[in-house]
Amino acid sequence: MRATSTDELKNFEIFSSLSHDELKKFQQHMFRRTYKKNQLLFTEGDPRERIYFLLDGYVKLERTNKEATMLYLDYVKPNDMFPYGGLFHDDFYHYSAFALTDIVVYYIPVRIFEEAVKAHKEQLLYVIKRLSKILEHHEIRLQTITTNNVKERVELAVTYLIKHYGFREGNHVIIDIPMTLTEIAKLSGASRETVSHVFKDLKNDQLLSTEFKHIVVYDPEYFLQKLQ
Repeated sequence: MRATSTDELKNFEIFSSLSHDELKKFQQHMFRRTYKKNQLLFTEGDPRERIYFLLDGYVKLERTNKEATMLYLDYVKPNDMFPYGGLFHDDFYHYSAFALTDIVVYYIPVRIFEEAVKAHKEQLLYVIKRLSKILEHHEIRLQTITTNNVKERVELAVTYLIKHYGFREGNHVIIDIPMTLTEIAKLSGASRETVSHVFKDLKNDQLLSTEFKHIVVYDPEYFLQKLQ
């Protein structure tokens, strides 16, 4: 189904500076699609044919080796585009993408998107800034997995989620992305059993709770100070 609303496109920062006529040019090449939870969007090594814009839900990006060891893991939240990996130069996707929840996306052919972005300075600057932000994300993630203290790794994984996927509600932060102990284990490089023990201690200390696969953080500063 073709994209039908330029208003929805305006919610994406990369399109926010475009005029109505410029948006219409993008819109005529865009298609809307829904995916069910756990459905595959693309696989590592597939031809890089589409750029996606997430309207609703969450997407998981991951890459593993032959031993099924996690090499890359990240998440996409609503009103963001993906994938950035390989933009402007690679012919194949660097990782696989799964629907973490039921999702709604727009997609556009890579060639059309890249040619249009190259012609718009504001959009090109946005891509550069976004890539810089992604690098910052991964610097934090690197800090998470290089510490030898497993409890610290789990707490840093929570910190990462607070910083990039949390929103304030009073004095609390709610991590809106559905997050199981297994996902936390992948993020922190710890076993699920270890994550379970650490979370039990954090709950006993009234630092956080889990509700319907969402994490409610009662003392965000306890976690955020770990980045200083």
